[in-house]
Amino acid sequence: MIKICLMALFLFFPLVTEASARSDISKFRDVELLIAANNVQIGGTLTLPNENKVDSLVIFSSGSGPQDRDETLDGFKVFKVIAEYLALQGIASFRYDDRGVGESSGIFQTATRQDHAKDLKGIINFFNTSEIYPFKDFILFGHSQGAILSANVAVNSSDIKSVVLMGAPSVPLIDIVLYQVRHEYDSSSISRHLIEAEVSAHNRLMSAIKNNQNIAQALKEFERTTVAVMSHQLANEGVEDQKIREMAKNKTREFEIVYALPSLTSYLYHDTAMDYSRLNIPVLSLFAGKDLQVTIAQNKDRMENALLVSGAPYQFVTFDDANHYFQKAKSGKRDEYGTLDKRFVSGFLETITAWILELTYSDNDPEKGE
Repeated sequence: MIKICLMALFLFFPLVTEASARSDISKFRDVELLIAANNVQIGGTLTLPNENKVDSLVIFSSGSGPQDRDETLDGFKVFKVIAEYLALQGIASFRYDDRGVGESSGIFQTATRQDHAKDLKGIINFFNTSEIYPFKDFILFGHSQGAILSANVAVNSSDIKSVVLMGAPSVPLIDIVLYQVRHEYDSSSISRHLIEAEVSAHNRLMSAIKNNQNIAQALKEFERTTVAVMSHQLANEGVEDQKIREMAKNKTREFEIVYALPSLTSYLYHDTAMDYSRLNIPVLSLFAGKDLQVTIAQNKDRMENALLVSGAPYQFVTFDDANHYFQKAKSGKRDEYGTLDKRFVSGFLETITAWILELTYSDNDPEKGE
């Protein structure tokens, strides 16, 4: 198959602007659904255009943590904005609440990656067999951790026609967690040996919990390292040693709980690049130049190498000034997210829509493959 890399954007289709997408809701309708899947009820919104231009249904999967169907992040309804824009271009979509959120039953914290995959497959099966809302072809759209899920489900599924990956990890999630721990201290005066001791403490604790071995020893080392780091950070603030030890103990308890949650641990060591290397369908991957959570440097090359192995046609698009939510960012740091405009960086919505429409027109081209 032809490999498509860093292609020019397909902007030759007539597209509406984001502003007009918000004002012209009469051109689509929302249908609220409750779907039985994998022994739980999944609540979601099916957004249908008045005129379908694409046979496939886009299904959104959100990032880490319990998310609602709109993937509301710091007040920004990420999936809702995308879904409504797609609908105005004639593209139907479905977005859903994670387990234990909104209208969905179940408990998010105890759900594993495998559970989430079964939920997504259950949603696909619902539309595959529905007489009222029948769809036979699907485009999986995953943001961040949701991209891991989308790629995993897409492998060897004849129902999935393409995938859209938004801020997608390519390395195992544990690598991203450790990267974030390390770079939390980028602007600090803490010595390198203390930073690396902190990173190792997190690594050992996650490994101990995963293997259910030497947990007490890993917790003790984690607490000891945390005391050393906090002592350095608070050296000039007059905080008593006893208070620092209490703070370190509380932090250790917190991470002992977090690193034991199936909703995290089931993703930590999964190598999503292996899934990318097995895809045989078109892939659109969107990268953000100021994404400090899933960085280009750590993830783009790994993804591309995997897709080169697979032979799947792919397109990579990088938005220079975007953060992990694909807002126009100043620094890309987490603490500025809530201060930014609740809109996507210029060209983001148009790129997604044009790629989907171009694939549809190519599939309908009688000369394709000649």
